[in-house]
Amino acid sequence: MENTLLKDQLNAFLTHVDTISEKKQYWLIRTEGGDLFDTYRAHNFVSIGYEEISYKKILDYKKSSGNFDDLKDKLKLYIEKVYPDKQPGLVAGQLIRFIYDVKKGDVVIIPSENSNFVSIGIFQETPLMEVDNSMLDRTKCNYTKRKSVKWLKTFSRSNLDPYLYKVLQSHQAINDISKYASIIERSLGDFYKLEDNTNLIVNVQKKTSIKANDLLFFGSDLLRLAESFISDNDLELDISDVEIKININSEGRAQFLSKNGKIILILGLIIIGINGGGLKANFKGFNFDLSTDGLIQKVSDYIDNYHDRKMVDELMKNKDSLEIKNPDDLIKVIKQFSKNKDISK
Repeated sequence: MENTLLKDQLNAFLTHVDTISEKKQYWLIRTEGGDLFDTYRAHNFVSIGYEEISYKKILDYKKSSGNFDDLKDKLKLYIEKVYPDKQPGLVAGQLIRFIYDVKKGDVVIIPSENSNFVSIGIFQETPLMEVDNSMLDRTKCNYTKRKSVKWLKTFSRSNLDPYLYKVLQSHQAINDISKYASIIERSLGDFYKLEDNTNLIVNVQKKTSIKANDLLFFGSDLLRLAESFISDNDLELDISDVEIKININSEGRAQFLSKNGKIILILGLIIIGINGGGLKANFKGFNFDLSTDGLIQKVSDYIDNYHDRKMVDELMKNKDSLEIKNPDDLIKVIKQFSKNKDISK
């Protein structure tokens, strides 16, 4: 018979998981061969050129257009006069994308020179920024069509997800890279829901070479321990529903995903639980003293009392050897769950 209380606790946890909006889009914006990379980073914006085509001119055309196709046609005719050496359809499309398609909450990626570094950020507003002469001077950038960005992470090329290399081969000023959403999100977060899948990203911090067996055995033992927990607690979950994608580099990652978020949550709680000392710890100023009844303590106790101590010890050893980082986003979920639970009391 299924453990209803435990199932309810798992479901309650999952209500706090960040869900990536299906409307969210992802963009690659070039930086003039890297010349604008530091400027964009330092002043929290990105821009598009074609200064001979003012935003006011585009607005005037838009007011007299029935739709974006009409706007594009009008822009093409104007661009042919202003930039006779460029492809008018391409330029018009890029301007429309940047001004009207890029929205608040969308993700942007910018590469430095030779893509030695890549930064990922979030657009803060849909409208263009207001730009005056003092801002142009201060930012050392003459482009006035800008959008504000909050930068989240910067990666060196060696630490970038190798599946993103294809993205960087696009050479247009602005590129829609939304088909790479799953790859980009696993570089930004470690516990989230995208489309129908809940994802757990296991980040390996070891900088020297990684032995494939260490990571593979870690994943295998983790799944085995989760499967035993599921079975012993009469949860109607199937570990075979879990998929795994592995990137074996120095500072690599393993991605566990499933349409059944409860299984992924259990995997994440086990990773935190084998961090030594159970789940009594301090994470970024948040004190865990989980000696009470409930899901978290149940997972911790299960690890402590698991019959195959050799397997648990190997799991801990591999976690330490690989320098596997605790999933920060899951810890935030635990914090929020615990806070809400305390409030309800």
